[in-house]
Amino acid sequence: MAQLTDNSWAQNRCLVTGGYGFGGSHLCEQLLGKSARVYVLDREAPSNSYLVLSGLADRVKYIYGDVRDLDLLKTSLERFEIDTIFHLAAQPVVPICNSRPYESLSINVMGTYSVLEAMRTSSYTKSLIFASSGAYYGTTTGLETIKEEHPPLASASIYVPSKVAADIAVRCYAKTYGLKAAVCRFINTYGPGNTNFSTIVPKAITLLINNQPYDFGARDDGTSTFDYLNIRDMTRGYLSMAENIDSISGEAFNFGGGYPISVKDLVQLISRLFDGKEREPIFHGAKKEVPIRKCLDTSKANKQLGWEPSILLEEGLKETINWYKQHWDRL
Repeated sequence: MAQLTDNSWAQNRCLVTGGYGFGGSHLCEQLLGKSARVYVLDREAPSNSYLVLSGLADRVKYIYGDVRDLDLLKTSLERFEIDTIFHLAAQPVVPICNSRPYESLSINVMGTYSVLEAMRTSSYTKSLIFASSGAYYGTTTGLETIKEEHPPLASASIYVPSKVAADIAVRCYAKTYGLKAAVCRFINTYGPGNTNFSTIVPKAITLLINNQPYDFGARDDGTSTFDYLNIRDMTRGYLSMAENIDSISGEAFNFGGGYPISVKDLVQLISRLFDGKEREPIFHGAKKEVPIRKCLDTSKANKQLGWEPSILLEEGLKETINWYKQHWDRL
């Protein structure tokens, strides 16, 4: 398979599973901008999706269905002669994963196996890029940045083992069957269009827009420190991996913003950017003796893919806040 370039994307037929989701919508936007032919497989097409609100939904071919439907996947790959799969379909909402563990594991794990099996038997599909997560590493507390070789650790979230299993499956299929497949591990992605309001950035903006108490409940005590990745930098990560798939097949790559910040400091920054006011956030989580800390080492992506984050946290948050203000009546 020849390496993809900006020019050759125009001849590429791309299937984005979960394309109506947050990351999928932005990836579709980037692919359409490169004149790729984009097909979206999703079991719902919500009217508040970024894909719809940005006016892009009419430019993709929508395939209604569940990612676990192997026959549908096989038929779609053959019918539309799909070249590249970006597999993003998942249950990413942690509270839902914990309340519906079996269904969530089925979607995240068996859905990935269905995509892999469809690709393995396809006459056309040449490459697969899988959306894993920084959650792969579990609950971490060390000050050092996390490299791809770091083992998965235990976590209180069912989402974590589901991503670990799928992550490993993709890399195993690449090595066992010779598939051109690789794994992206993204950390805490934020930006315009995220309707998962249980995540910290849209949660903070929602409270501010609705003029509600700046109360973040019991999920944290405010001391946890994470890295945050802008959605546009994330989509560049997908594309850079697809463009280099011949040399990176079977591998995993970290993608992060490179600016770790505590949850408390983050939501205080969002408050200042929103209207210039200093607000003291409220956290009901039990005080942690050792705060959680997770920041990914992205040197491998920089060295092998030429990728590095390009959007500073404050710049990205300003854009995100403005987007929510402009589109709030449709969310």
